[in-house]
Amino acid sequence: MTKKLTFLLICSFFFGFVEPSTGQNISAQQKTRIEQQVDSLFHSNINAAEHLDYDQLSQSVDDKYKAGFISNGTYFAQYDSLFNIVKTGFQRVAKQTINVRKEKITVLSERIVLITANGDSNVELNDGNTFTAKFFWTFVYEKTGNVWKVIQSHQSSVR
Repeated sequence: MTKKLTFLLICSFFFGFVEPSTGQNISAQQKTRIEQQVDSLFHSNINAAEHLDYDQLSQSVDDKYKAGFISNGTYFAQYDSLFNIVKTGFQRVAKQTINVRKEKITVLSERIVLITANGDSNVELNDGNTFTAKFFWTFVYEKTGNVWKVIQSHQSSVR
């Protein structure tokens, strides 16, 4: 009996790695439409960040899962705590430009999309000083009803 159970467990384990797994089947047309929707929101959020409109950025976030947000090595259990720090820190910023160098959109299902991106941000402070930072971002979007929202993000930058 033990040998049979062991054999079954080994077979299950083996076939779990060999058998291909697939996500939700999405037509090429659906995938393109979803990519366009999320890409439009992503670039709208970049525009809002360049205009220092953090209230508009917050409207594109849904923290219902409390999935956490990471920014430059710091974990934030809730979006509000990240938002307050970012909004306070950027009171010193006069303007910024964001140049996305690479962007990859991965449609996982009709409701879940990943975006990874990197690029450069040029920041001018109120005192006239400027700096450039390279950024690396990952965003997880979920569609609720007809609206796409960020439910988790990981953002890093290097000066």
